[in-house]
Parts: sequence; structure tokens; C-alpha cells
Amino acid sequence: MRFKVMVCLVAALGFLLGSINETRASSVGSVSFRGAGVIVDMEFPEEAHPTETITLNVTITALLALKLQNFTLVIKVLVDTGWQQVYKEQLLSLSMDPSEVLVRLVWFTLPQSAHESLYCEMYVLTDKAPGLPPTYIFYATHVRTVTYDELLANYSSLLTDYETLLSSYNAFVAQYNGLNSTYNSLLGQYNSLSATFESLNSSYFAQKAAYDALRADYVSLETSYKTLNQTHHALTIENEGLRNTVGARDTELTTTRNAAYGLIAVTVALAALVIYNKKKKSEPYVVLRKETVTLKPA
Repeated sequence: MRFKVMVCLVAALGFLLGSINETRASSVGSVSFRGAGVIVDMEFPEEAHPTETITLNVTITALLALKLQNFTLVIKVLVDTGWQQVYKEQLLSLSMDPSEVLVRLVWFTLPQSAHESLYCEMYVLTDKAPGLPPTYIFYATHVRTVTYDELLANYSSLLTDYETLLSSYNAFVAQYNGLNSTYNSLLGQYNSLSATFESLNSSYFAQKAAYDALRADYVSLETSYKTLNQTHHALTIENEGLRNTVGARDTELTTTRNAAYGLIAVTVALAALVIYNKKKKSEPYVVLRKETVTLKPA
């Protein structure tokens, strides 16, 4: 992870630095050409964006009295993969005195898809240099979507972000090391708990099988209990009926027993009386006669 982050940051910084170095090497603020009795100076912006309007300052200085027979400036720019002409300036048959200065302002708008640098072709022909006109070919303004100053600002911003990210990365690395140590410790605990879980899980299934068997026995016993409870209730009711019947019979039996005891007692008493009468001897008796006495009055 750290290696990938460093590679990305180095690649980004290398790209920015390469773009900056390329811009510095190719940027030219002005060019000057001397020949055919004149000095041609041209100033131009170092960088420009597509669709931007730019201005070039062309100065022609005569070194002696002469006639400028032909001055032609053609500017092209690379659009997509082909060169497109964006400006053409031509001066014909112009007399100039010594040290006379001719200033021309060149301005035009860059196309939407323009890129790379402006390609300039300059032709200069005077009466002091007969024959083929001197031809000067050079590159001017760099056309970029992002200019050097913008790249420099982006580079500074990215460098600040890089330093911030590097500091955050170091903090994250320290945090990662701590978390990794904690992870290894927790992984050991997890492995131990996993082994314990497997053991408990195996025991659980064995106990669940035993529980299911006991549950089936419990359901069977509960059904038998309900049946027995119903039988018990019926027997209890029947027992209460029998107990009531036995009580009534006991009452009747007690009454009958008491009556029998009474009859037996009476029978025994009568038998005793009979026996007693039989054994009793005849005793003398006196017959008393009651007579009525009548007294006569005197």
C-alpha cells in the first residue's frame, strides 16, 4: 500500500516537473532576425489558451534607405493532427528611410482544439538583397490548455497536498501497525473461540438429539398423565359415590345392629325371666278377706 502511494505521488510530481521544464525550454518571449538591410523583431506572449485572442508586435527597422519589396508573415497552429493557418500579413513595395521603424500589431483568435506552438514563416525581400527572399521559420507562443503559471500553481497546491497526505499517511501507518497488532491478537482469540465453538456446536447437536428424545418422552408422558388424570378424576367421583353409599350403609348397619342388640337384650331378659320363673318355688301365702263392718248408731 505504501509503495503504491509513493509511486503515484512520484509519478504526478514527475509529470508536473516535466511539463514545467518543457515549458521553460520552449518558451520564447521575442525573436529577432537581421538581413537584407533590415532588422525584424517580434514579441509574443509565451503561453496562451485555445479560443484565446493573442496579440503579436512586429517591428521592422531599416538599417539604410531601401525598398521593402515583400514582407510576408504566415502563422499556423496545430489543430487536432493538422496545421491550420490562423493569420497572414503581407507588405509590398514599401520605401523606408534609414533607421525608420515600421510597427505592425498582429492579433487573432486561436481555434478551439489548438495545441502545441505557433508555427511562423517569415519572408523578407528588399532591393538590397535581390534573388530569393530570406525565409525565417520559428516557433512562437505555446498553446496549452494549462499554462506554465497554472501548472506551477497546481504544482504548489499538489506539493502542499502531498506533504499533508504524507503526514496523514505516516499517521495512518502508525495507526495501521497498532491495528494490525490488535488484529493479530484478535485473530488468535478468534481461532481459539472458533475451536471452542466447533466443540460446543458438536456438543449442542448431541444434546439437541437427547433433548428431542426427552421431549418425545415428555409428550408421551404428558399424554399418559392427562389420561391418568382423567381416570383419577372419574375414580375420585366414583369413590365419593361409594363413600356416600358406604356411609349410608354404615348408618343403616349401625341402626340395625343397635336394634338387634336391643332385641337380643330383650330376648335374653325374657329368657332369664322364664328360667327364673321355672326355678322359683311355690311359697305359702295368706288369704286375706276383706269384710265390711257396719256400726249401728247408739
